[in-house]
Amino acid sequence: MNQDAIAAQQDALASGGSNTSTGFATGTVCTTSGTYQASNKYMDIVGVYGAGDIFRVGPDGKKTTWYALTSSLSTNKNGDFNSVKVAPGTI
Repeated sequence: MNQDAIAAQQDALASGGSNTSTGFATGTVCTTSGTYQASNKYMDIVGVYGAGDIFRVGPDGKKTTWYALTSSLSTNKNGDFNSVKVAPGTI
């Protein structure tokens, strides 16, 4: 990905990011630089695309639909990240 695409992604994140419920099919052209997610029944796939890039097929070689992610990595109200905590001796 080129420096212009990286700068555009950073600008989008700084301004609150973008989130869309509209998906982009494999083979279509990315219109807005950002981080996108696709899923199949085995895994979630995350990719960084610049404006003008072509959305790829999934790792299984099948067509998929890519959805834009928001700039927040946390679903916690305060924005913190909590690691998974397991009681000693339970694993």
